Amino acid sequence: GSRGIDWVGISKEGFVVTYGREDGSLCTFDVNGAMLACRRPVGEKLHALVFSEDGKVLLTGGSAKRVEWRWVHSLELASDGDRLGFEATHDGRCDFGHRAPCFGAPIRSLALSSQERHLMVGLENGQVYILAPDSNYLRQRLQRQLEYLGFY
Repeated sequence: GSRGIDWVGISKEGFVVTYGREDGSLCTFDVNGAMLACRRPVGEKLHALVFSEDGKVLLTGGSAKRVEWRWVHSLELASDGDRLGFEATHDGRCDFGHRAPCFGAPIRSLALSSQERHLMVGLENGQVYILAPDSNYLRQRLQRQLEYLGFY
């Protein structure tokens, strides 16, 4: 039978990505409509999907309180290639001993700043988190600001 599409996006490289909440399927197609990859089910109900600046990576967030970076062409977790050394998942569940920021509600929206310096995560409870994947950049910026203010 047919299934509903809740989200569709086109990457800069021309890949078409669809998500259907009903069966939890996240699929990638080429410009001719041939399916390249499909995850059924994706493992959680997704509410937020956004492409990286270069269009090669899809960020997703939803009911499981996780942000995941996936290669658009394969939908595999993006922890290799250009993203080697970066985490492919930010787990926002509030488990005991959790060090990263934990999210008290499901993810409803995601936005990337220019040059992907910051990831904004909007939650169902109204909270907004700003994550900085490149902490070195933030440290240098803070140091410059402190020096500008006269602190050394």
